[in-house]
Amino acid sequence: TINKVFATIGYKGRLVGHGTRHTASTLLREHGWPKEHVEAQLAHKEEGISGVYNKAQYLEHRVKMMQWYADHLDALASEKVNKGQFGKAV
Repeated sequence: TINKVFATIGYKGRLVGHGTRHTASTLLREHGWPKEHVEAQLAHKEEGISGVYNKAQYLEHRVKMMQWYADHLDALASEKVNKGQFGKAV
């Protein structure tokens, strides 16, 4: 469904749903967000024994992370990032 939306708004052949997940994962990790929070947001399961025992959802942290991500995307749209006015994760 999301790929159909992207095609409808003119991004066919330029953007797919999975690509947005790839971009988010890379951007969040490059800006210092913990792997556990990023992977939980992407609904990735932890492997091995740790995955069996760790059922943490990190909801408070993920809310902050996703607000940061939304603000970062807004800043990109307004070109503040390119002008050095937007910082790293807090």
